[in-house]
Amino acid sequence: MGKGWSQGTIRALAWANRERGTDSLGFFDSSGKMIKSAADPDVALGQENITRWLNTSEQGGEKRDAAWFCVGHTRLATRGKVNRQNSHPFRYGKIIGSHNGMVDSPKGYVVDSQYLFDSLNKAGGDYNKAWSNITGYWGIVWFDDDALYIQVHNGEINIGQTADGVWYFSSNRAHLLSCIGYNTTVRSIKEGETLKFTCVDGVVTMETAEPFVSTAPEYWTRRYGVSNSYYNSYSDEDWQGYQTTGGRRHGKGGKGWTNYGDTDKFTRSTTLARDYDAEWRDAWEAYTSSSDHATAD
Repeated sequence: MGKGWSQGTIRALAWANRERGTDSLGFFDSSGKMIKSAADPDVALGQENITRWLNTSEQGGEKRDAAWFCVGHTRLATRGKVNRQNSHPFRYGKIIGSHNGMVDSPKGYVVDSQYLFDSLNKAGGDYNKAWSNITGYWGIVWFDDDALYIQVHNGEINIGQTADGVWYFSSNRAHLLSCIGYNTTVRSIKEGETLKFTCVDGVVTMETAEPFVSTAPEYWTRRYGVSNSYYNSYSDEDWQGYQTTGGRRHGKGGKGWTNYGDTDKFTRSTTLARDYDAEWRDAWEAYTSSSDHATAD
């Protein structure tokens, strides 16, 4: 956000965040316009329509001025088919935004994220009224035709300001630092913290808005019977029991794990981020142990 934001940096962040989602790519900006592609970001970033849209957003055009912000989103589909309609961002009334995370949503919403933006629109932009009873977790960004908001609830968003005064953010701190370089102002947005950005006469101002307060059960408690978002909240006895069952292991209260099959592929971790390196190693080990490739002359 801010005068002189760089399309190159936005592209770099989209490329880096491809690690978090390879199913689609979308952008929206302060004009209220958006563009979406149901393609892997490494393909979408090279498409003519995406390039043309980003050029206009950054530099302006015959029909509109340059945007004072541009937001991108890479999707890993958790619910809903991979297509353009189900890609972020989503618009409901004046609300347009993108969401990382998962929420419990009623039937009728193809993508769970749609529920958040529809609820926000119906609540007139009051996010505490709209979301306090929704079970889920998120890093969420939205625009209401006046201000851009960034909020975290049991999720992660990192933000930093470059020497030229432009704000950039990312769901991954390492991605952000790699794209804007070392900067001591980079920080993680705290739980419930809501940042509000406005632009007056070309000057972007950031302020802290009312914090979000959830009254809903934690997502992992409702879904899996876990007391918090870390699997290692279980005792060592519980965990060892899961490892030796070869699949089904219920959490406390009779709810929890479903049948994951080979437990070697499910490692204890303090993060819910997908461990692509571990998956690759598992696949490689399976290949080398069951093929001629593993046979030495």
